[in-house]
Amino acid sequence: MTALLIGTALAVASLCYVLYPLLRPNPAIVPPAPARQQGSGEAPGSAVEALRELEFDRQTGKISDADYTPLKARYTEQAVAAMRAAESGTKTCETCGPRPEGDAEFCSSCGARLLT
Repeated sequence: MTALLIGTALAVASLCYVLYPLLRPNPAIVPPAPARQQGSGEAPGSAVEALRELEFDRQTGKISDADYTPLKARYTEQAVAAMRAAESGTKTCETCGPRPEGDAEFCSSCGARLLT
């Protein structure tokens, strides 16, 4: 009888341990500010880096030409906006473009982290 109780307790404890990550609420995780790459002038997660990866995916056959064209247009537009903002010293949002808030870390329209 004792072995049955101990086995049941261990099974319940194991089940709780396994299910805990699935049942707990997700905390809002804010990623840290991206670090700058030496010599490149842009953040690792920028539109320029996305363009490089997109071109690589196209060359390796991971993406079709039909998917490549609109993605390239969108990333090019974002990269140009970021480069223009860097020249003028203003911060940019990836979705909204240059923002007037000079000292803000997040976009006042959509809440995304601003690029410098």
